Order: sequence, then C-alpha cells, then structure tokens
Amino acid sequence: MSDSKGEPVLIDPAIFYGHSEMDIAFTEVFGGYSSSFYEAYTYYRPLGQDYEERKELYQLFYLLVHLNLFGEGYGPSVDRTLLRFQS
Repeated sequence: MSDSKGEPVLIDPAIFYGHSEMDIAFTEVFGGYSSSFYEAYTYYRPLGQDYEERKELYQLFYLLVHLNLFGEGYGPSVDRTLLRFQS
C-alpha cells in the first residue's frame, strides 16, 4: 500500500501491544532468524535474564492462535507446553 504521497506503508493486521520478548519468542517458534538479527534486536531491546524460562509461555499464545486457525497439527506443541507448566 502507499500513502497520499506515494510512499510505501505497512499495515499489520495482527497488531499487538505487549512485551518485546514476545516478538523474539515468536521468531523462534518456527526456526528463528540469523544471529545478526538477534544481536541487533537485543542491542536496542535487551532480553531479561529469565527470558529462556518465559519463552515457552510467550510462544504458547502463538501456538494457540495457530491451533485455532490451522487445526490439531499444533495440538501436541500446545499440550507439551501446558504440561511443562502444570502445577
């Protein structure tokens, strides 16, 4: 799309206001990006010390969305995450 001056614009249909670590967790759901991406991202927005402990909970949101949209193929991943955090 473009604006009234012909400049390109991006409209994100899944806009989300939340913790920046959720962005990183989402990139890691399906394999991740290059190490230079993560270095640049974390230079400006460092991850918390306990990020690895929270990552699966952040990813659960996206797995549930995919389960809802695309079906039971995502069920085992959801189940594994839920079992890990079951008290």
